[in-house]
Amino acid sequence: MKRAKGDAEFRARVEATGAVLDNFEAVLDRAHKARELPASDVSCREYWWGFQLEIPHATLSSWEDESTNLAEVIAAIGAVPGPVGPFRRRASAFVIHRIAELQALDRGAGIQISMMWMAPNIFVPFAVRRQ
Repeated sequence: MKRAKGDAEFRARVEATGAVLDNFEAVLDRAHKARELPASDVSCREYWWGFQLEIPHATLSSWEDESTNLAEVIAAIGAVPGPVGPFRRRASAFVIHRIAELQALDRGAGIQISMMWMAPNIFVPFAVRRQ
């Protein structure tokens, strides 16, 4: 898709297959906006392989190591429908017990915590890259 924007030959070959690339820039903009972290709350995205919690920098930095309670983190995640629901409390407990580590991992753009369905209750945090 990136090549279609600047390469006329590639774009012509793609369009010859019947694909329509008229709104290519709009699709790219929507894809980039879908990756943006929310301003203040934790978001949860479900995938076929598992789910990801996205914790913005502002929210993570507002939580303190020993004074943040489980209910506060659960409330920040909010209601999660589907198969992710039962893991919300466990993911919150993971965050509570590792707040200092997660804050050290954060590079100013927030963090993501992933869990795969084939490895339940194993949470893997990583820093979000700035774009």
